[in-house]
Amino acid sequence: MSDNRLSMSKRAIRLATALALVAAMVVVAISLLMSGAGGATAFNAGGSDGVAGHMPIPAQYSAQCSNGIVVPNPGDNAGLVGDCAALLAAKGTLEGTNAILNWSADVAISDWEGVTIAGNRVSRLDLFRDWIAIPSDKLTGKIPAELGNLTNLEWLFLTNNQLTGDIPAELGNLANLRHLYIHNNQLTGDIPAELSNLDNIRELGLHNNQLTGDIPAELGNLDNLRELHLDNNQLTGEIPVELANLDNLRELDLNYNQLTGRIPAELANLDNLRHLYLASNQLTGEIPSELSNLASLRQLLLSYNQLTGEIPAELGNLANLMDLYLASNQLTGEIPTELGNLANLQQLHLDENQLTGEIPAELGNLANLGWLTLHSNQLTGCIPQSLRVPLGDQEIQAIGLPICVATTSATPTATSTPGGRATPIATPTPTATSVPGASATPVATQMPTATSVASNDVTNRLTALERQVAEIPDLRRQVAEIPDLKNQIAVLATKVARLEGGSGQGAVTATPSPTATPASAIEASPTPTATPSPTPTSVAGTSGGDACIERLAGSGSVNGRWTPDCVTANSSDNRTYYARFYTFTLYAASEVTITLSSADATPYLFLLEGEGMGGDVKQENGVANANSVTITTALQPGAYTIEASTYRAETGGDFTLEMEVTR
Repeated sequence: MSDNRLSMSKRAIRLATALALVAAMVVVAISLLMSGAGGATAFNAGGSDGVAGHMPIPAQYSAQCSNGIVVPNPGDNAGLVGDCAALLAAKGTLEGTNAILNWSADVAISDWEGVTIAGNRVSRLDLFRDWIAIPSDKLTGKIPAELGNLTNLEWLFLTNNQLTGDIPAELGNLANLRHLYIHNNQLTGDIPAELSNLDNIRELGLHNNQLTGDIPAELGNLDNLRELHLDNNQLTGEIPVELANLDNLRELDLNYNQLTGRIPAELANLDNLRHLYLASNQLTGEIPSELSNLASLRQLLLSYNQLTGEIPAELGNLANLMDLYLASNQLTGEIPTELGNLANLQQLHLDENQLTGEIPAELGNLANLGWLTLHSNQLTGCIPQSLRVPLGDQEIQAIGLPICVATTSATPTATSTPGGRATPIATPTPTATSVPGASATPVATQMPTATSVASNDVTNRLTALERQVAEIPDLRRQVAEIPDLKNQIAVLATKVARLEGGSGQGAVTATPSPTATPASAIEASPTPTATPSPTPTSVAGTSGGDACIERLAGSGSVNGRWTPDCVTANSSDNRTYYARFYTFTLYAASEVTITLSSADATPYLFLLEGEGMGGDVKQENGVANANSVTITTALQPGAYTIEASTYRAETGGDFTLEMEVTR
């Protein structure tokens, strides 16, 4: 008898469970019918949502998301119920064994960690971790294929975790995705060709993983892509020529892989390209002279490959180039004198090649050159005096050539003869051979090397630190994210040497030097004094000049106010949006998170290239009726400007801008 009751009890429980699931499915079905006219994406709680390649979601998760707690008014928010179910299905795979996400049926989805809601859909998933976070805070699972069901997702950040496994091909279903950053993990396998379906993607960051295989040629279909970061992986094969189709691409980073073959000359078609990083691969062949057509290029990194041939003289046409890295290749021939035309060049690295001939004196015309390396070549002649500062003492010693010394003629001595005119007598300089009708010949003499205590100390400390980093694999991987750190420290050492030696021009003038803050990657400059500005017109794009621009010194927050005196420089509809601008400079590759909040108006954020309100838009973010918006992105060294604007025209009020910089 007791066995029969137990059996009946089990059947009753099963029946009740089944009825509950059916009821939940009916609720979802009704809500789909009701929301169909509103354009919400349909979601089938029991399986496929009608889009090929989407993961079927078990009905139990839809039932949990329809309980009225997780999603308010589930009958009117079918799309959000579907997103909720996808995240619950993904939770177990994503969180792994360490970090625990608070995603559950007992917590409103708006309070779920890393989840942002906009337009009654999940628009952003941000599970980014600081790279120095303790392991227990990091996600250790896999990237769930169920994330491909979040069809309204615009931002996906899974950076700085310990995720493993493959990148799911289902992420290619995220047609609205604009920013995908899953770098600094332990992901393996190939890059899915399905990522080429991300028609709206602007930034794709897969760097610092363990990805293998070829770079999919299909990525060349991403018409809106601005930044492609695939560096620090184990990618093989050739650079796909199809990448030259990315008309909007500004940054291509393929450093530290195992790529082979030639550098495609077609990359010269990328009119907007500013940063081309191909260093530390196995590339062969000559440097395409066509790269000189990249008029916007600022950084060209080709070091540590197997490139041959001569340095194209045409590279001297890259008027905006700031950094040129050609070290550790097999380049031959002479250093082109045309490189002396690169007026904005700050770093030039030609060491460890097979270059011959003399060092062009034209390189001394590069007024902004802060670091020059030429050692381990077959150069002859002498080192121009004008290059002593950018080379530095250690590099001069490594080159092994004397410094050029231009001798001057002695002052003529006048002798008088009785009753005659004074006759000037030319006294030849002992160290130069005087040829009638010719000027004095510069004589190469070995100059004593000046000792720069401070700059040598900086270099020695850097070398010791580099050795320590090499012994710690995980730290070495993290430092790889900031490759320009060593460069910047060396530039600092050069500046110290300049202050000590007066740039080789005599004593140092009594000019106070700025206080350096090595622990920060961002420039700490005083806020410029605001000057009175004319009242702007009603045309968007004008502004109140310097009074509208302030300088940020680093991580922290600033309070501001929107007024008619300062308006946007990025209006697309000719209406007047109030805005203020904040500039900052990074001296090392960093992760930057910018948050704009206001209780008075709906905020809107722009991140601009360069210093000033007229730069190109690098990123933007804003949602109707939101009180806070955020931009999180990886930035290379350089100057940037934040435009803190409003979502609606001619709206004023107070706001708070917060910026966090991590490396």
